[in-house]
Order: sequence, then structure tokens, then C-alpha cells
Amino acid sequence: MKLTTVLRLISLAVVLLLFSACVMPDKVNDMQQDLSDIRAELQKLQQGQNDARDRMQALEQTSDNSEMVTKADLADMTVGISQISRDVAIVDERINDMGRRFDRLSRQVQQAREMNRSGMYGAPIPAGGPDDGSGDPSGAIAAGAIAGAAAGGAASSGAVPDPEQLYNTAYADFSKGNYALAVSGFDEYHEKFAGSALADNAIYWVGECHFSQGNFADAVQAFDRLLELYPSSDKAPASNLKKGLAYLEQNQVGKAIVQLRFVVSEYPGSDEAKIARDKLTSLGAQP
Repeated sequence: MKLTTVLRLISLAVVLLLFSACVMPDKVNDMQQDLSDIRAELQKLQQGQNDARDRMQALEQTSDNSEMVTKADLADMTVGISQISRDVAIVDERINDMGRRFDRLSRQVQQAREMNRSGMYGAPIPAGGPDDGSGDPSGAIAAGAIAGAAAGGAASSGAVPDPEQLYNTAYADFSKGNYALAVSGFDEYHEKFAGSALADNAIYWVGECHFSQGNFADAVQAFDRLLELYPSSDKAPASNLKKGLAYLEQNQVGKAIVQLRFVVSEYPGSDEAKIARDKLTSLGAQP
């Protein structure tokens, strides 16, 4: 599914939610801001893809008029394509994160409505009803209290952090470049929720944090940890690819070639295999 299609669906869902309930407006506003940020990132990605296509066409024209295209040209192109693929993966994860947040917000809205109807917090609050004597004719204050109770009930116990909030906070830190905070958050998430569906993702993003900081040895260690604990993870192809790229960054060319060839043979047909194959070609090595 195209990223833009998913983004439109989530945008529509947020708008519908905004008009269907008067609860948790701060969270809806946060999601709308995230949507704005993701749209901007998608525009940058589109421009990057257009630039890469233009450069590829220029190289093809060059190859038609000369003996060969230099390895430097191919290497530059491969780096650009790898970066675009990585950026797409990050935006894709942010969109998935938006979907998870919207699902959670929808559940909280439903919970608040059920509490309101059952009179758990007193008499049901009519939408736009009469003044209850508090100076709040619309009942917005009471509705806000219900929303706060619905959203913060688990957190008020102080026992175990909410897994979704912990993961989302860590990912938000990663997106903003706050890598140390992101690593801490993802590590805490995996420590407390190692059996969850996103536990492998948490370790993967720890590796991405280290990679983005230039801590390539630590990145390899994180990717190895993911592959050891979750060998069937959907992040396994990307982890193996990033290992190879991290070896290259450390000038361990031999290990990088072995790793990239493993990606090609183990995950044929994948985007990661294509990137690995292009990288091997730029290094003058056979895939």
C-alpha cells in the first residue's frame, strides 16, 4: 500500500474522530501535528526520489556516450538510493505508529462514552446540554474529566508504564534526533514488554539510533541482538542489511561483502536485497 494512501486514510479518521467527540482534543491536535510533519517528510522523500531518478537518467546518458560510468558515480547513486529507502522505512514506521495511536484514542473515546452513559461519574452528560451550575453550559469540563480518567487510569496506578505510550515516546525521540533518550526508551520497552509484538522493533530502532550517531559497532551489536532473539522478525532483512552498511562505515570491507551477499541470498526479491546487490556492484564485488 502506498504511504500517501495510508496517510489519507488516517487523516480522514482523525477528522471524523475530531467531529464525533469532544474528548481528548489535545491528543487529536498532537496527531494532526504529526500528520502535518509526515506530509512534509513525504514531500521531501518524493523530491529525493525525483532527484535520484534524474541522476540515474543522467548516468544512463553518460554510459551511452562514454566507455563506462565511474565507480564513484555508482557509489554516489547507491548511497542516495539507500538513504531514500531508509527514509521511506522511517516514514512508514511513523505512519504505522499513527495508526496504533489512533486505535488507542478510539478505544479511549469509546470507554469515555460508555462511562458517561452508565453514569459512572454521576449523571450522564448531554452534549450541549443545560448548564450544570458549574458555569460550563456545554459540559466540556466534565467531559474533559471523563477523558482524563479514561486516558490516565492505568498510569495513575504507577505500577507498569503503558507499553504503547512508552514505545511511541521513544519513537518520537528517535524521529526528533534525540537518540540517547530514544535508546533509553526502547531499551526500557524491551525490558518490560519482551513478549510484545513490537519488542523486535524496539531493538531494531536501538540499532538505528546507534547507526545515526555513527556508533557503528554498537549498531551491529543491537542488530545481532535482534537477530538472535527474533530470527523470524520482519525486521531481520533490514537488520542484516544495516549490519553490512555498518561494517562498510568501519572500513571492514571483507565482512561487509560477506554480509551483503548473505542479504542477497537470504532475502531474494526484497528491497534490502536490491540495495545490497547495488552496494556490492559499487564495490566491484559479485553479488
